[in-house]
Amino acid sequence: MIGVVGLSHKSAPVHIREKFALDKEEYTDLSQTILKNKNIGELVIISTCNRTELYFTAEECCSPGAFHILFHYLKKHIDEEDGFESHFYQYETKMAVNHLFRVVSGLESMMLGEYQIVSQIKEAISHAEEIGSAGKILTRLFHKALETGKQVRTKTAMSTGAFSVSYAAVEKCSSIFEQLPDKKILLIGAGETGELVIKNLYKKGCQNIVVTNRTTSKAEELAQRFCGSAHNFKDLESAVGDADIVVSSIACKTPLITPQVLSSSNTEKQTVFIDLGVPRNIDPRIAEQKNITLYNVDDLEEVVAQNMEKKKTYVATAEKIITRKTNEFSDWLSVQNLSPAIQNIILGVNEINQSELAVFKKFHNEEEYQNMEKYGKHIAEKLVKSMIRNLKNISDNGRKTEYIKVINDLFSPSHD
Repeated sequence: MIGVVGLSHKSAPVHIREKFALDKEEYTDLSQTILKNKNIGELVIISTCNRTELYFTAEECCSPGAFHILFHYLKKHIDEEDGFESHFYQYETKMAVNHLFRVVSGLESMMLGEYQIVSQIKEAISHAEEIGSAGKILTRLFHKALETGKQVRTKTAMSTGAFSVSYAAVEKCSSIFEQLPDKKILLIGAGETGELVIKNLYKKGCQNIVVTNRTTSKAEELAQRFCGSAHNFKDLESAVGDADIVVSSIACKTPLITPQVLSSSNTEKQTVFIDLGVPRNIDPRIAEQKNITLYNVDDLEEVVAQNMEKKKTYVATAEKIITRKTNEFSDWLSVQNLSPAIQNIILGVNEINQSELAVFKKFHNEEEYQNMEKYGKHIAEKLVKSMIRNLKNISDNGRKTEYIKVINDLFSPSHD
């Protein structure tokens, strides 16, 4: 079976999601730990600000057992007792496939149709292939998902307009400040999200933008492209104090901006903080201070609602594409179920043929043997073709797996 265990902005608030946010090292460690369990065959993890999902294959145990295994390792990862499961959804087989196709198409995103999820899914499958946690089934699944997402965006205008939380963050700033281009803006983080933020700010006419990042060269390169300036990450406190707007989207396990960081700031001017990080970059306690307004990714619902209204006309078309692509993948997966059985049929028939030919050879001359060998090969091929055709018909092209198991058992090399 293929399964997925996950949580997203739809099922869990940010303070729960941040517990399960994984960086690359944690992704690798968790994957390798889970795959030590012989019941889990393959694993790909998606971890973004709005979702953490574990896609897996399991052949030797029932679906409840497989989901139990995944929850066991998730519990160990965050080192907490039971209780978090209620925030997770779990799907298997066709529903799991359909869910991934919806995710990559932007139908499950906070911003309907957002494109950033595509690069995040590419990164997830690339890393899984790199560490060896993705095999034939999940590699095919994720590449089919990317194909589906591309077709959805080609056939609809799903990705036009507001396409990310980065856009929503800028729209929120625009609604707060009438003269947004006049404001001093600090952008913390020069990754993909940070780039989308500064790009959208630049479109709004903002040029008084300061970028800071752990890697100074990345901050300088990004700032230069959008007429901004770079600031030394070590002097974050002074940069925060100078800004009217602070947008943070950096990977960190503990908050960068705390009440202590703001202790020396000018509390007489209004400052807006937008935290796009998961785990959160900004300590929520700063919102208690005078003239400070704080938004996190879950606070952008108003902009999201407006985006949904514009885009929902495309959803029906997208869902038709996703249904067709889900069926295509399910058909391919079902045929894969037949491969071991077909191999066993071929091996079994050929073994019987070779065994009987060996006996025949002892009592007949070379000419008779060669004639019998040709005839035996002809009969074996006809028998194999007939049995495979019957196998496909009886098993509904691999969908009725209980029949395949019987065939595997009948032609297993261990049987005499």
